[in-house]
Amino acid sequence: MPPEKDDRYPVSVVIPVLNAEAYLPALLLALKRQVPRPPQEIILVDSMSTDRTRELAEVEAGVRVIPIQNFSHGRARNVGVQAASSPIIVLMTQDAVPRDTFWMARLIEPLGHDNVVATFSRQVPRSDARPMEQFYLQTSFPVDGPVRREQGSKQAPSLSDMFFSNVSAAFVRETLLRHPFDETLIMGEDQQFARTVLSAGYATLYQPDSVVIHSHRYPLRSVFRRYVDSVYAIRTIKTDHTVADTASTGVTYLMAEAWFILRRHPLTIPYYALHLCAKVAGVLAGHILERLPTCVTRHLSLHSYHWQSDR
Repeated sequence: MPPEKDDRYPVSVVIPVLNAEAYLPALLLALKRQVPRPPQEIILVDSMSTDRTRELAEVEAGVRVIPIQNFSHGRARNVGVQAASSPIIVLMTQDAVPRDTFWMARLIEPLGHDNVVATFSRQVPRSDARPMEQFYLQTSFPVDGPVRREQGSKQAPSLSDMFFSNVSAAFVRETLLRHPFDETLIMGEDQQFARTVLSAGYATLYQPDSVVIHSHRYPLRSVFRRYVDSVYAIRTIKTDHTVADTASTGVTYLMAEAWFILRRHPLTIPYYALHLCAKVAGVLAGHILERLPTCVTRHLSLHSYHWQSDR
């Protein structure tokens, strides 16, 4: 476990990037404004960007760029963790930005207390986020907390126990080295990590006082493809997860979501109907993905590179 944290305690921030030119200036500025102290180092794990990502990073003090090929979500993060020099690791995505100057201090504060080895932030949407994204974030990342998760006496962590997001998360580096991310997963490497450490007797913690701004505006085709990959990833991590399991939680969520749209955003109902069709179709496809020919899977999956035979 890490020693007591104070304003001298070092933190390494690791961020997988790909063509992050549009995001880096605001993100790096927000990181360097953290108090009581900014991170000791910022490591960008770059999947061969073709824009000015590397150029922008290399002029910033305390920022390192590590190029990688054959990207996977787990591999990029493992490479960054292994290269980091600090006992605390903060992982982010390139399109998330801290909402205030206390984001990092609040995120790392619970580490080492009450067996907590990993924490994650609350996510709030950008001003242009669609209503469905707003609802997802306020439901999945509520204001109430913190919420500590542990396996306890259960045989295996449930899906709700496993919920974790490395869009903005902090870790004890020693734990990440002992329990690295699964590099073979299409996505969901953060939830696989949570399942692993919970099963090993540790705890994770949701820290809503640490806030990042992060949301997406996926077109409908990408909504479909993302749900394909998300369900496939869950089934890979939790091999006993069935269509019935998805339905038992999904129906309740969809009813609440539909009521939110009806009450708060009635003018978006036609688009919501299309979004709902894309989402449901993606979920169903995700349950049969491995049974389809690879040439089909590549077109259905948002992460088409995952299905390349030469990886």
